[in-house]
Amino acid sequence: MKLGLKLYSTEIALIPAAKNLQEQSFFDFIELYVVPDSYKNNIDQWMHFDVPFFIHAPHTAHGVNLANPELLRSNMEVYQEVKAFSDALQSKYIIVHGGSDGTLEEVIHQLGIIEDDRVRLENKPLKGLNGEICRGCSPEEFRQIDEYGVLKGTVLDFGHAIYYSSACGLDYRSVIREFMEYSPSVYHLSDGIYSSHTDKHLNIEKGEFNIKELIDFMPEDAMLSLETPRYSKEDLHEFADDVNVLKKCLNQIIVNTDSNNGT
Repeated sequence: MKLGLKLYSTEIALIPAAKNLQEQSFFDFIELYVVPDSYKNNIDQWMHFDVPFFIHAPHTAHGVNLANPELLRSNMEVYQEVKAFSDALQSKYIIVHGGSDGTLEEVIHQLGIIEDDRVRLENKPLKGLNGEICRGCSPEEFRQIDEYGVLKGTVLDFGHAIYYSSACGLDYRSVIREFMEYSPSVYHLSDGIYSSHTDKHLNIEKGEFNIKELIDFMPEDAMLSLETPRYSKEDLHEFADDVNVLKKCLNQIIVNTDSNNGT
């Protein structure tokens, strides 16, 4: 498994701390969320960081919504900057959200306009934090997008799948298995609350999720980004703490597997 550190493109002040953790093998890649209008002032600093990058496109928190036809022009302008980051940092993937409200048909339309083989669609909860309906929340919506030939690949967010399942009264394990049929390129992990209908991002083992069960869904060569909260603006100690806890979970899985195999 390869672990990813998620940072924002404006967080250049954290590059020294990130390099220090990289030297200690705390992560293998950076998932960089592009804050709009940050390319000019920040790209040089990121280009001097010798680490693989995956790019995460802006979402509704920064005014990007692929489900809204009225935002088509501004969405495409932002995606030009996303592509610039991806090209400069040689990113293999561009992670996108489907957006909220609007229509799934509009998501399909705008994904077709973007037309980039690096795009990977991330699943969302059914409901956003303000009660909006998220697009790209269910395996069925992914199938519809795939039928139009614009689903280039996927990202599986375990928490989002669980919250979607909770809102719909479904078994989250079955929903995760359906998303797994698309062989996700990247996985997102945080802890959370099983009964929640909206997104929660908790530090590892600070919620209810059976982390070992979720890890077991992934292949051995999975690319896993931690999306756990960071309250400190000066360092990355909370991320390091989460990695240490996660490694303990992984060691327990290895030990249990070896015991079951009689080794």
